[in-house]
Amino acid sequence: MSNTPEARGGQALDVNLMTGENTRLDPVVAAFIADSDTVFTPAYDALPIVERRAIYDAYWQRYHAARPDGVTVETIHIPADGGTRRALLYRPPHSGMAGVALPIVVYFHGGGWMLGSPESHDLPAARLCAEAEVAVLSLDYRLSPESVFPDALMDCLAAVNWVAGEGGRAAGLDPSRLAVAGDSAGANLAAGLCLWIRDHGGPNIRFQALIYPALTAQVDPGNSVGVSPQAVSQYLGAYFGGQELARNAYAMPLSAKSVAGLPPAFIATAELDPILPHGLAYADRLRHAGIPCSYSCGLGLPHTYLRIVHVAEAASRELSECCAAIRNALAVQQSRAA
Repeated sequence: MSNTPEARGGQALDVNLMTGENTRLDPVVAAFIADSDTVFTPAYDALPIVERRAIYDAYWQRYHAARPDGVTVETIHIPADGGTRRALLYRPPHSGMAGVALPIVVYFHGGGWMLGSPESHDLPAARLCAEAEVAVLSLDYRLSPESVFPDALMDCLAAVNWVAGEGGRAAGLDPSRLAVAGDSAGANLAAGLCLWIRDHGGPNIRFQALIYPALTAQVDPGNSVGVSPQAVSQYLGAYFGGQELARNAYAMPLSAKSVAGLPPAFIATAELDPILPHGLAYADRLRHAGIPCSYSCGLGLPHTYLRIVHVAEAASRELSECCAAIRNALAVQQSRAA
């Protein structure tokens, strides 16, 4: 697959990332962008965090939809620093075969490290579970500004440690077929976690799937569903908590001096997203280091397109490609060959 934004769907849309002007945008996507732009404004960014979260929760609920048939969900409590962290464990349809452990994806939701929850990303997690035929553990990690780096990252580490330990085995999960995935800030956590485990040890991560990942403090001019240089600066300020982390690879993975030894990857970006260069640059670095990495750029799609996978064909297609990559990476034959 090509690593250029024009790789899929023929000619790129007539879109100006600097101004948001377009002439051939899918009406469903255009309506989503317009609605989002009425929510994520400078006035929104100035609100207290409690009010911002309440507005965000009302926003994502407008785009929520039913899970695929047959997907079951239970609440899990995972030992972590200072107590436990809640997570939702999704199981695919027809997963009750006795003695058959499920491949598992630990998923980290987006939201600028400040917003979101497993519930806000229920639909993509459930669809990933059904399409990739894997269990999905969606983690409620600690948010900023109440918690700062590396708290969320350590919660993510606790989640994969739980999967690889007695908790995961008792839940019928196969730690030899373990992947991590996330979107936006959650993709940042997934990538940072892979670097952390490479350097400090931990469970074997077979695959990483990064959906429109935020991997550096640099953001191109423009706006895409709440992603602008101003908003990202605020998100990073809260997540960093006054620490100088722009060159810390676990906080900003694109700053890693080396990406050697990382798991194979699938990276997805969105054409109308100011942080598109993050994912594209990371895919290039992984490939140059000899790490298998598939890359896809969703033409005509903005940041956070996972919100509309049930109504926008292009968004649905991008998620399906991610699901296929995960399903193939965690297939039984791959596990036996390891």
